[in-house]
Amino acid sequence: METILDQIHRSSIELLASVGVRFHCPEILEGLAAGGVDVAGDLVRFTEAQVMDCLSMAPEAFTLKARSPEKDVRIGGNSRCLAPAYGASLVVTPDNHRRNATLADYLRIAKLVHSTPLLSLNGGVLVQPEDASGQLSSLVMMYIAMLLSDKPLIGIQDGEIQVRRMMELGSILFGGEKAFTSSPRFLFLINTLSPLQVDAQALATLKVCAQYKQALLITPGVMFGSTSPITTVGSVIQANSEFLAAFCAAQFLSPGLPVVFGCLGAPADMRTGGLSLASPARFTFADLAAGLAERYRLPNRGIGAVTDAGQVSVQSGYEAMFTLLNDYNRRTSLSIHAAGVLAGFSAFSFEQFVIDLEIIRMVIRSREASTFIDDDFTLEVIRDTGPGGQYLTKKHTLAHCRTVPFPSGLSPITTADPKNYIGQLTQNIGKALAMLEMQYRYPCLPDDVLQRMNAYMIMQGVPESLLATVVKAGHAA
Repeated sequence: METILDQIHRSSIELLASVGVRFHCPEILEGLAAGGVDVAGDLVRFTEAQVMDCLSMAPEAFTLKARSPEKDVRIGGNSRCLAPAYGASLVVTPDNHRRNATLADYLRIAKLVHSTPLLSLNGGVLVQPEDASGQLSSLVMMYIAMLLSDKPLIGIQDGEIQVRRMMELGSILFGGEKAFTSSPRFLFLINTLSPLQVDAQALATLKVCAQYKQALLITPGVMFGSTSPITTVGSVIQANSEFLAAFCAAQFLSPGLPVVFGCLGAPADMRTGGLSLASPARFTFADLAAGLAERYRLPNRGIGAVTDAGQVSVQSGYEAMFTLLNDYNRRTSLSIHAAGVLAGFSAFSFEQFVIDLEIIRMVIRSREASTFIDDDFTLEVIRDTGPGGQYLTKKHTLAHCRTVPFPSGLSPITTADPKNYIGQLTQNIGKALAMLEMQYRYPCLPDDVLQRMNAYMIMQGVPESLLATVVKAGHAA
């Protein structure tokens, strides 16, 4: 009997073979045509045999190498690797005003991400700084992440020249091009252009990643009723077709290149034109996408802790918890946007970042709570206490009373005075944020490596004053 995943796969293959996907890159089109792919103008059509052959090449899991080997990250299966917010151009302030993100925000977030053990990757577009725009912005953001953190890094989709610069800078950091290309060090997030297109920038990034053997996270981010069909299943079929087309192009260029299955989708809110991230239909989409990733034996992307709320609020809390918990309850290898997201990806909040870290701790703790040891069964303690007894003074209680309850660092200890509750909660969030910032320790680079990186940045046209600002930020207490 054909399952829903069978039907989606079959429909995706039919769509790829008949309609095809438009590629906006003549060089890749020529390469695919030379490899036997059906290319008509800028339309690419893959056969099922070609798709399945490409799927057999890609690894089911891979290790993303860090500057510090102890921070290497394995991505695949149900690895549940978490990464920070990506792409917001706005910052929501503690008094709930919005402003444009700045380079100072990017520096601060990179240090916060480095300081918490709950997030395994750093870099990417943590926010889009308005004062670091232009053709060098991606290179500047990657330079900041390389200096301020020794975790594995998320790369940034851009034009070919810009992506190649990031790879050249990474080669300096990791001891030369041969060492850099020996293992995936960066994970580049690229987006398709729905419906059924992959634009020039995404394909340029894909091409350079294939040349440098760096991992890809391919994400069709469809909006039901806007850039994809209004129905969930129809949107999954289209997104899967877009993913498979870009995925096959990557495998044709570099067989065995690590790729994360990144299909995301949510209904368009017809009142605003934005996404409705909290819609139940989005979670159905995620279930089907996770099933396809498992079927294809590929690492899978989750959406993280996200919310439609425009400010820190009850809504931002329950939606972030719900979305992250859904990632944890299904097969999820990597979740982007795990901390700090507001307003459907468009805004970042430092206060929400702290709240989301607390949510991550709670979710992790809930998973650990389902693992039991012999001491948990306490039959002798129950027998010794007997009917009508008490456990407060038992040695067993004293031994575990500090670990079994969840010691929240944010929630006020008492709610006896409701008038002071919000004020105390806000104060606790501020203290937690300050404490995390104080925990930052600069992961020093050898002087000769830093000098070569700085020389490269200056040669590309980056002002020395900006580089000095980044180094100063790293050493600032």
